[in-house]
This record gives sequence, C-alpha cells and structure tokens, in this order.
Amino acid sequence: MPRPERATARRAPLTALHTGCQSDSMSTENTGNGDVQVSNNEGKSRYIATLDGESAGMAAYERSGDTIVFTHTVVDEDVEGHGVGSTLIRHALDDARKQNLTVVPQCEFVAAFIDEHPEYQDLVG
Repeated sequence: MPRPERATARRAPLTALHTGCQSDSMSTENTGNGDVQVSNNEGKSRYIATLDGESAGMAAYERSGDTIVFTHTVVDEDVEGHGVGSTLIRHALDDARKQNLTVVPQCEFVAAFIDEHPEYQDLVG
C-alpha cells in the first residue's frame, strides 16, 4: 500500500485541472513548505489542492445520493512527500463528514490514508 505522502503518477497537467475551479468550501493548512489550500469543484467532481497559489494536486470523486466514491488522487511530483496529498484527503474526508456521506475509498491513496487515520474509518461504508 502506498504511504499517504505519495500519490499516483500524474495523468494530466494540474494547471489544466485547476482551470475554472470554483470553491464552495476552502481550507488552508501550513505544511511547513507553504500553505496548502483545498477547494471542492463540484462541477468537475474533484477536490483541488493549491500550494502557494499553484496547482499541486487533486482528488477525483463520484457522488451518488449519500455516497462519495474517491476514484483517483494525483499530487504534483515536485511536491510529493510534503503533505499536500494528506492535506487534500483530510479536507475531502472532513467535508464528507460534514455532509453525512458514506465514503468508498476506491483510490488506493485514500484507502491507505483512512487505514493510517482511524478517526476517518467510521466514514467507510
């Protein structure tokens, strides 16, 4: 299982994924190497992480009723190991909790994060 600090390889330029992102909710967390901001782009079904104003990662999901399925997580190779992925997933799971959603961690990165953070295991359906 991958460690939560590492994510899968990048499929597309992250700047392209961030274009048009409208944040319905946003949080900021200092990772020691800058501030990571996370927003939810519901129109594109993904959470977007930015670091110091630059796109740094995303977590794709599918919503169906009261269930959210995390399908894929990407973190820019330049910032892997700096907590961007963990911050991204923590925000997404906190958001799921606020909405009383059941989480299906189809993505290995999300599943590993939940395994290593028992405070989120009650979300898994």
